[in-house]
Amino acid sequence: MPNPKRGEMTLNLGGKTYNCKVTMDGLARIEQACGCGIVKILTKLTDGDLTTTEICSILLPVIKSGGNDVSIKDIQAIVWGAGLADSMRVVGEVLAMSLGTGEESGKDQEAA
Repeated sequence: MPNPKRGEMTLNLGGKTYNCKVTMDGLARIEQACGCGIVKILTKLTDGDLTTTEICSILLPVIKSGGNDVSIKDIQAIVWGAGLADSMRVVGEVLAMSLGTGEESGKDQEAA
């Protein structure tokens, strides 16, 4: 079962389920590929300004970090097969996860 506090998630895209993981390295790769920070990328998605190249660049490190052996060409084929609307929905899930990942703080554990 995925642990959201560790950035683990499952994504359903094009009728297939992928185990995925949002990592700090993955976020850095996404920001570099898109040329802006995660919040700006989320704004681009909301405004409908995210390119197909950016969609694929966001999905690649997240799907790879989940233990899937995929290349950018594989991701492009997955996005094409799933359709842009479904792919954009999944990117939204990834970006939402990226804003809330991380281990619990000691403060939360002290209260228990």
